[in-house]
Amino acid sequence: MIDFITLLKPLTESEIIFVVKKNGLKTNSRNGVVFYDNEEEKNLKQHNGVFIRIETTCRLKIECSLHKYWNETSGKERNNYNRFSMPDAKKAFDRLLRDKGIDFKDLNIYNYEIGLNLNVSKDCRAYMDKMTGIGASGSEKPLFVNPRYKDRRVKTTVFHERARKYFKVYDKVYESKEKKRKVIPDGNILRIETVNRRLDNFGAFDFFSRDNLAKLFDQFFRDWRTLQFERDLITPKGTGRARQKLCEEIIRDGKEKVLTRARERHKNGSLKDWEYRNIREFIANEWDALKGRITFVRSDEEAEFRKLLNVNYTLLKHDEIIK
Repeated sequence: MIDFITLLKPLTESEIIFVVKKNGLKTNSRNGVVFYDNEEEKNLKQHNGVFIRIETTCRLKIECSLHKYWNETSGKERNNYNRFSMPDAKKAFDRLLRDKGIDFKDLNIYNYEIGLNLNVSKDCRAYMDKMTGIGASGSEKPLFVNPRYKDRRVKTTVFHERARKYFKVYDKVYESKEKKRKVIPDGNILRIETVNRRLDNFGAFDFFSRDNLAKLFDQFFRDWRTLQFERDLITPKGTGRARQKLCEEIIRDGKEKVLTRARERHKNGSLKDWEYRNIREFIANEWDALKGRITFVRSDEEAEFRKLLNVNYTLLKHDEIIK
């Protein structure tokens, strides 16, 4: 569950000497002030993909994927394709601190991600293309294709620098191929993630308490259960294709927005008089009576996503209880 994480901690002079020696950090300088890190060697076996820096301000910064770290230090490949529970994350965190010689005192969580892999039956695009947003209906956050990645394989909510929490979904197998990972998983893996950034002095001891992990676990699934999908529309018999399309637009954007758009198109000449009149009269005289007779059909992709989400909730909740 808990994957990428950023830890911060102020260090004393004696702690700096110990951490540098323990982790084989290199000495660097910025404007004549010394700092230490393992930037160039972090992906080597001895560092297990863990980035460590002691900044010029004597602040320690650690970044890594707990999931990948746990796998590699348990004798597996450095990846995050398998199941990883909250108790596993706590064990991985405790192991990380032991291995790197860090104690809990004044150690804070600054960023963290919670992720889940869903083994879906179709190409991940089939599911992602139908995802529109996340959140309660009417106040959901839209999902956008991230243009940094090819083939529309990543979707996120807005993640500008002031956004402290955002959501991401992507094709895990495609990502592995693009990054030329040593091991490419089989099948279709749809990964969903909640990203939390810039926490305010959240102590690591409290963060990894049993109660808080259980709270984060439940919140993750509550959020992703509100994922919104496009749904097929079944209109009453005799509704023409043009009317059906108009119904879809009204449901998606609201009748005021549709009417405003039609008015603007009529003004610029892209909509004929009779077309504009038909839209205006349909919204004014027919829509309210018709909308109650429209049926929404959940797609196979949405049904499968929700089933897999519930199955994983049950499995991981069981892990949480017995561990």
